[in-house]
Formats: sequence, structure tokens, C-alpha cells
Amino acid sequence: MNPTIQTVLITGANSALSRAVIASLPESVRVRAVDTRFTASLPRSLQGIEGDLRDPEFLTGQLQGVDTVLHFAPLSPLPESETEAIDIATRGTYLLMTTALEAGVQRLILGSTLDLFDRLPADWKVSEAWRPRPTPELGQLVPWLAELSVRECVRGTGLSALCLRFGRLVDDAMAASAPYDPRWLHIEDAVAGVQRALDFAANEPKPRGWSLFHIAAPGDHAKVRPARAVRNWGGAPFGYQPAHDFQAQREKAPAPAAPSSVPDWRQILAPPEPISARKIRRVVFFGSGGPVGAAAAEEMAPSYTLRLTDIRPLAEIAAEGKPQSEGAPLPRPLPPPHENLVVDVRDAEQVAAACEGMDAIVNCSVLRHDPTDAFRVNTLGAYHIARAAVQHNIRRVVQTGPALTLSHDPPDYIWDYDLTGDAPPRPHRELYAHSKYLGQEILRVFADYYDLQVPVLLYCHFVNPELLSRWEWVHPLAVSWRDSARALRRAVETQALERRYEVFHIGADMPQGVYDNTKAHRMLGWEPQDDLERAWRR
Repeated sequence: MNPTIQTVLITGANSALSRAVIASLPESVRVRAVDTRFTASLPRSLQGIEGDLRDPEFLTGQLQGVDTVLHFAPLSPLPESETEAIDIATRGTYLLMTTALEAGVQRLILGSTLDLFDRLPADWKVSEAWRPRPTPELGQLVPWLAELSVRECVRGTGLSALCLRFGRLVDDAMAASAPYDPRWLHIEDAVAGVQRALDFAANEPKPRGWSLFHIAAPGDHAKVRPARAVRNWGGAPFGYQPAHDFQAQREKAPAPAAPSSVPDWRQILAPPEPISARKIRRVVFFGSGGPVGAAAAEEMAPSYTLRLTDIRPLAEIAAEGKPQSEGAPLPRPLPPPHENLVVDVRDAEQVAAACEGMDAIVNCSVLRHDPTDAFRVNTLGAYHIARAAVQHNIRRVVQTGPALTLSHDPPDYIWDYDLTGDAPPRPHRELYAHSKYLGQEILRVFADYYDLQVPVLLYCHFVNPELLSRWEWVHPLAVSWRDSARALRRAVETQALERRYEVFHIGADMPQGVYDNTKAHRMLGWEPQDDLERAWRR
């Protein structure tokens, strides 16, 4: 073990992997073992520290003096509540990362799973360069969301983060008593992979930011083979050398299945549980009290039966007369046959009830600044909506959010041009963008698995054209409230989506050449009617 590693904090320390790793660490390494509860004594007579990763004060205290974090909580047994599992994986990981950065932690090793490739055939040469294909099952969704959160939090920082995707862990007794599984990884090899990661991170001449290694059993029989971890692909070699190939168990197992014969790989990745489309007549809105939802409701009310929902009564919000910004629309309760309901997107049961009998969902809910409710609204709310869509066989789900190419932190897009919605997101550690990004990724996973149609509309700056003379500067991705509502309507109506999950920049036609909205023109059939010329012409 490298002498620069002195104090290690392990999350999810009650797990079998964490216990084995703790037992392997030298006595010179100080260990803080953290979990929500402990069911047995720890190796080295350590005292387990019970606490919640979503508690900032707890994290601040535990991270003082720590140079290395082993974040294995995403591999821990899942809590009974789906909401709790998602919240810990997203908000808990985000708070761990941001607090670790403030505390001066030098390196982090994240535990994830090779189950993210379960949908792929065994004869595909999967490596770290392949995009994971997680299902909505929590055992895959939880580590996948934790991966994304860590990757974005470490971007542009001096912290080195290594993600280890492990096979399914077994020991000798488990392997001897169960049918052979090509996804198996012996726990001793898993521990060896962690030891190599600790040495690799400590010996880096300069921080690499995000790195990724597959920790799998040796040999061609493994479902996913170790690739980058056992080869030198430039720079210092990782040096993983697994020793357990389960030969005795394989000799007793039935012959492996023949390689996949499907000629088109797209058929293999097709949704296994598709939801069929139906004519859209009834639309439920979440976040109808905000100006985007209010404008869209007025646009769509003559043509659809709407169920408008918000955490507060719309009449109460309207009566306050406090627009979000000058010229922003206020909500208006609509008369029957429309409905106006109080619904909290943080509550899965309320969301499911609000979606019953609907043909499409529009999510305009948002919370920007509160570190707890930003995740509960923007991330958990999206999960509740995705679950409700599946429960009620609703295929069209329209999601809204901020443009995710706005960060000024390097390396980023701040001086790029012709940015489309397809540019890889860069939310970094900005709370609003980060929590919205994870919610969008949840909807992407559900869209891939259930064949949902999910157009995602990304905005930056809303304006009232009549008040443009009062603005000294307008963002290049600006749009009028009226045009934002027209775009939402077209997102509900379009039949031209090329993929199940499509992202659009929604901005007026302007000459700066920074943000490209031609995809919205082409697929949504959306034509902004307010040119905002006074925003860019003297």
C-alpha cells in the first residue's frame, strides 16, 4: 500500500466487499467505516460509524483529515423504499463529492457493477469504452446514477476518481453451492482490484480526474472480460491480475449458449417491455404554477383536456400576483372539463394518482436552490413520473430543464459554437443543473427499456418581447414565454422523434451562432414567432 494513503473513509462499510477490503488494509492506514447500520463487528476491531450520506454535518465531520474515500454505498443492499434508494444514490453521492472536495480529499474510488451490461450478449467484446445499458431495476439504476454524479462532480477538479465496475461477488462457499454464473467475480479478486486502484491513484504523477476499470474474472468464459485493467493502454499500467477462473464450477455447468444470431445489434438493444402509443387527448402537467407551465396551459387548453397540478393551489399562486420575473406569466385555474389539483412530485403515490387516465405527461416542476428539495423535486420527481408513466401505460413524457452546456468551468463549451441539445451534458457540481441532469438520465433509462417517447426541452433565458427595451443583455439561448409554450405543445404532438429520447435547445432564431435550434425545427415542427431582434440589434 502506498504510504501517501493514510486515512480512508469507506461508505457502505457493512457490505461483504467493504469488510474484506478493510481486512486487507495495512494497520498503518486509519479507517473510518460508515454505513446506515452495522449487523456484525468489523475487521481490525473497528467501530462502525452510523450515519446518513445526505447529512452535510455528518459528512463534514467524517471527512476531516481523510485523503482517500472508498464509495461502496451504491453496492450496498437496497433500502425497502425505492425513493430512498434513488435519493441516497444521487443526493447522497453529490453531497459526499462536494464535501470531499471542500475537505481536500485527494482521491476517490467508486464501486459500481458490471450488471450495467446484462442486456448485452456474452459474445460481444464489451470494454470500458462501451456505453452501459442499465435497466430501470434499482440494482442497476442506483450505481449508474452514482457513476454519473461522481463523474460530473470531479470534472475540472484536482480530485482523482476511479470507478471500479465489479462482477457479481462470490466466495468459495457460494461458488460451490450455486450453479455457475459467468458474471461471477471472486471476492479475493475484487479486493485485489481495490488494492490496485489505491496504488494506481496514489502513484499518478498528476490527477486524471475520472478513470474507469472493469474488475472481472479472468479468461474468455467471463460475461464481461477485464480489459483496460489488465492492459497498458497508455500511461502507467493498472496491473490487475485476477486469479479465480471458476474452472471446477464451469466443468459441472451446462454447455454455454451459442453466440447470438440476431443480425442487427439494434434488435438486441430494442426495448424488452414496450408501451404502445395512443392518441393524446388528456395531458397532465406537473409544475403548472410556474411560468413555463402557465404559458403552456393557456396554449394547449383549447385543444386538450388538461390536469394542472402544483404543490400549491393555482388560485393561491395567481392571487399573490408575484411573477417569477418581469413580464412572466402567472397561472390561471382552468374551468371544467380541465382539472386543477394539488400534487407534490416528491410523493410517488400522488404522482401516480395524478397520471391515472392521462395520455401524456408534461413535467415543468423545478426547484433550484435548496440542496435537499432540488434533488427531491428534480431527480426523485422525474423517477416518480417515469414510474407512473409505466404504471398507466403513458408513452409520451415531455421533460423540461436547463441547458446543460452553460458551465464556465474548464473543460467546457463556453467558447464553442453551434451547440445542439445532443452535446454531452456538462452539469458539473451546479446544484440545479446536476439534479436536473440525473432526473433526465432516469427518463432516458426508462425510455430505452419501455419504448417511451421522451422529448426533453432545454431552456436558458425567458423574455417578454414587449419588455425587451429594458434589457441590456439577453442570453444567446433566449426565447419568449409564448414560444416556449408553443414548443411544449409541439413536443406533445410531434410524431417525428427519431429516437426514444431526444433533447432540444429551445431558443429564438438569433444570429449569434452559439446555440443551434434546427433540431427543434426539424423534429418538433416548431417555428418561433418572436424573433427577439431588439435583443441583438442596436
